[in-house]
Amino acid sequence: MMDHPRYKTAWQFAALTLGATLTLTACGGGGGGGDTPPTPMALETFQRADVVIGQPDFIGTEANQNGSIGANGFDKPTGNPTVSAEGQLFISDTWNSRILGYDAVPDMNNLPADFVLGQGDFTSGQSDLFTRPRDIAIAASKMAVADYNSNDVFLYDPIPMDGTTIPPVSLSKVFPDSDSPCDVNYRDFPTSVALSDDGKLVIADSGQHRVLIWNTVPTGRNQAPDLILGQSDFNHCTENDTDQDGEENDTPSASTLNYPAGVWTDGERLAVADRHNYRVLIWNTFPTENGQPADVVLGQPGFNTNTRFYESSMPPASVFWPDGLDSNGTQLALADGENNRVLVWNTFPTENGQLADVVLGQSDFLHNQSNDDDQDSSDDGSATARTLDDPTGVRFHDDKLLISDTGNNRVLILQLRTE
Repeated sequence: MMDHPRYKTAWQFAALTLGATLTLTACGGGGGGGDTPPTPMALETFQRADVVIGQPDFIGTEANQNGSIGANGFDKPTGNPTVSAEGQLFISDTWNSRILGYDAVPDMNNLPADFVLGQGDFTSGQSDLFTRPRDIAIAASKMAVADYNSNDVFLYDPIPMDGTTIPPVSLSKVFPDSDSPCDVNYRDFPTSVALSDDGKLVIADSGQHRVLIWNTVPTGRNQAPDLILGQSDFNHCTENDTDQDGEENDTPSASTLNYPAGVWTDGERLAVADRHNYRVLIWNTFPTENGQPADVVLGQPGFNTNTRFYESSMPPASVFWPDGLDSNGTQLALADGENNRVLVWNTFPTENGQLADVVLGQSDFLHNQSNDDDQDSSDDGSATARTLDDPTGVRFHDDKLLISDTGNNRVLILQLRTE
């Protein structure tokens, strides 16, 4: 795929020279943004991480540090890590069926977690709550967790401060209504959640190809959402069902979805990673109508294509397998999983097909191999401080960017540089 002749035009190589830094001017919104950092700050293409969590060093990649489950290791940490207003960090340790909590964002490699959610201790490996917790969001003194294998979303109110917290409330039905194949209160592989400071809850109901929105956070099951995106109403749940006849169409639109895998909102705007359409959809103002079309599309030149970039003449700064995403209010970061990279837009995108400005995990937009520090398009067999393997989540926090580097069983923390 790499260095393919189809990329070697002046227009496509312009994607590589759009700028290698990210100027940070604001922070906050979408859960976990934190206080506004000093300006200006910047990220650089192929920047090295400053801190690693889940591994003893930047080289290790094995689950649970190639040992038994404990307070230091992860097994496929997935989705967006998040930080509370009190500074506590929460990470979905997905394949260990738990959430690890840290009293503060670590500033040293391999610091152990301070508490665990979903299990009685750090070593049991048994959970009577989570199956595969995937994404976490915090805002308005609440925490939501998407557990995709249990088809459920859990709500903590208040946010847990340690492992002895009151169990969370389930927001989803255990089984769908047999008479309603698109049961609005049932979730099918929910992969992402977002909370806004003004009390909105957004869920990517991935297996039913829709995004569900509550204008105020529900307190239990059977509280129907206020809005649905990706479908015209709550009775449809087919991917790319443009005419809403219950059949998939080959061509997507500004109103359809195909396995949405990431959601972000600040209560005023909304962004959705539409994974199997290889794109990100943005609503410039928060939706108010069912099936409302998006205003901006990234990763595609328009709303009616869903082409992978290596199959077309689209520039390599387009996305391929979008997953978790986050914004600090100005910039947008996206985990582009199968390209083993994170894409960053300097300013919140406003134009269709707008190219990313910064790439992390690769030295340019033409490479996409996992753990390829020497950029020879082959996996090096070990990680480094600047390589990635299937990242699935990102989070801006103060003057840092956190990345769930899922395939390397670690979370990376990058310090934004002062210009």
